[in-house]
Amino acid sequence: MKSSIFSLCYSKEKSGLFDKEFRLKQIFDFIFQKKVFDFQKMSNLPKELQISLESNFNIISLKKKDQKESIDNTVKYLFELEDGNCIESVLLVDENQRYTFCISTQVGCKLNCSFCMTGKMGFIRNLNYFEIISQILFLAKEADKSFNIVFMGMGEPLLNFTELSKAINILTDKAYFNISQTRITVSTSGIAEKIPELFLTFPKINLAVSINSFIQNKREKIMPVSKMFPLKDLFNILYECSKKYKTRITLEFVLIKDFNDGDDEIKEIRKIKPDIFLINIIPLNNKTGDGKPDEKKINYFCNALENAGFQVTRRYRRGEDIQASCGMLYWENKLSS
Repeated sequence: MKSSIFSLCYSKEKSGLFDKEFRLKQIFDFIFQKKVFDFQKMSNLPKELQISLESNFNIISLKKKDQKESIDNTVKYLFELEDGNCIESVLLVDENQRYTFCISTQVGCKLNCSFCMTGKMGFIRNLNYFEIISQILFLAKEADKSFNIVFMGMGEPLLNFTELSKAINILTDKAYFNISQTRITVSTSGIAEKIPELFLTFPKINLAVSINSFIQNKREKIMPVSKMFPLKDLFNILYECSKKYKTRITLEFVLIKDFNDGDDEIKEIRKIKPDIFLINIIPLNNKTGDGKPDEKKINYFCNALENAGFQVTRRYRRGEDIQASCGMLYWENKLSS
């Protein structure tokens, strides 16, 4: 099996392929700057080197298996990995024609949050860093303009911390993709022990934490991970990191009818510090149940938080008609059947 060309980002050993050091820079300039993913089209490389690279390395470690386009211009891709497993990635376009890539870090997810389709797949495996990078390169060629990256696709990013970190290093390194950390968001269900390490490694990165209830016993019902990382411990770490790295942290809140949309939740939210958190309200999607609150209730909830001094945004779901919205990514595992 061929190796990923991105293994050379970390390996000091160049496999004897490069007679001159600048050759590797030429290769990565073609890949990251010109979006050329065929060694035979890297015109300033010697033909012998092109052939050797083609024999030994892959650039994109996945292939497109399916593509669906939404009425709102969202595009969802189903990618097949080299072992036959599949993941989904999403290209989002907002009303100002700004691009965001929603990227997966695992095949499936082990956390089994009740409102998320990916959790219903169970956990299959972690993605390697070159599989993470491959998604971004593929979408970058499709979009052909500047973009932001959110690790909000399949899986819990902080449970694949080593490979995630390798991928972000390549994304932000000036020798490779050269993307600012401020254009990257990592979303987590609250793996508290990894959050300080994330900020230590990438101090300018954006963090989004999926909270969904500020009441411990209620959160445990929809997010079993909360039993392992209780809200009290999680918020202590978030306060410390926000103060140390001078960053504002996003709290993601999936609003579920008659569960977490009442005054008891609002009362608990008011206990946290509004100056260091942005609260992102996400009404439940239509795929995982009939629990989407009506517009009156959504507006009431958002207004109550704003009146308490919080900066509140509402995420209007994009790509819901193609099941590309938050919590809807899913692959039916054919390998186990």
